Amino acid sequence: MRAFFSTIVALSALLSAAAEAATPAAIEAELKRRAARQTEQQQTTLPAPEKRFIIPNQEKSRTTTETVYNTWRLSLIRGSEQAWRSTTSNSRQMKVRNFIVSQRGAFPRDFFNQTQEAPKLENFAYVGSLLGCNGYTMASTYIGNVKLGEGKAAENAFVLEFVFEGGRWKLDQTRMFNLSQLPDVRKRLREKDLTLLQEQDGFQPYDRIPTTPPACSAPVLIGKVFVDCPGRNIEMTINGVSMHEFEDERRADVISGGLKRGLNTISYKITDKAGQERPSMAIGLFVAPETPGNSPICVFDHIIDASDKAEGGTFAFTISNEHIASMSPRFKGTKPQPYHAAPLKEKK
Repeated sequence: MRAFFSTIVALSALLSAAAEAATPAAIEAELKRRAARQTEQQQTTLPAPEKRFIIPNQEKSRTTTETVYNTWRLSLIRGSEQAWRSTTSNSRQMKVRNFIVSQRGAFPRDFFNQTQEAPKLENFAYVGSLLGCNGYTMASTYIGNVKLGEGKAAENAFVLEFVFEGGRWKLDQTRMFNLSQLPDVRKRLREKDLTLLQEQDGFQPYDRIPTTPPACSAPVLIGKVFVDCPGRNIEMTINGVSMHEFEDERRADVISGGLKRGLNTISYKITDKAGQERPSMAIGLFVAPETPGNSPICVFDHIIDASDKAEGGTFAFTISNEHIASMSPRFKGTKPQPYHAAPLKEKK
């Protein structure tokens, strides 16, 4: 038995759950999870925040935020593609399109048919806005009580990220995080402390304009990538099309364009986060099951423990017919191993 086998099992279980959840109705939630940064764990104070961010006129920024967001929100409710495109960044439009196409969906039909209703800003109190990237990005923060899922209502920060392109502000993404365990942060948000917004990553505008990914084609095989990278940031590209960024988190992404039978490629750069612990790390690429009863199959992994140096690189791996056949519960042979970017250690 090898060490970290339990990690692969856990990733497989996550894949099964993600495959079930990856429906058009969950598109907005998936996009938010993709963008989630676990900001409550990232409280690094910037040495000179005034040099990184611009504090704009707050009343004008609030008006801009609410005009763009409310138009965007209504475009989803009314199914207006034109209004949605006019208020959504180019990068996000392509990411949404690729997300749906990569699961054999039809864009934009599936997006508008079952997308979830976005929160109403009238249920939140405005905290403040910051500009970044020389005034071409903006982050606006609100605070309010929100009930997520079956849990009780709790006070959350609601952050909206905007990009200025084509002469107008457009929404790129929103994120929300619970403040229940962050009493000091909650207190300062209530006081509209703009210094706090400059200090913590989760409230900050982008420091660069988001790159618009290339349009992907329909997948041969639906693929998922799972990363658990505490204390590390990872920039990744799969098959030259699917681009991903993971920041000190555990997250699953759909692979744009999916995976292919035969040769596939993956490249990634791993950067350590200063001052943070770096325990075990895991990267796994899976083919997602499309036939009822089948199981996901891991075709690539990179698993290390805290004593190892996390090194990126470019790797080529092959998905064989045997990989696909082994997804069936009727498969009687020995399941093929994934490509190991780092040799697995024997369990002691």
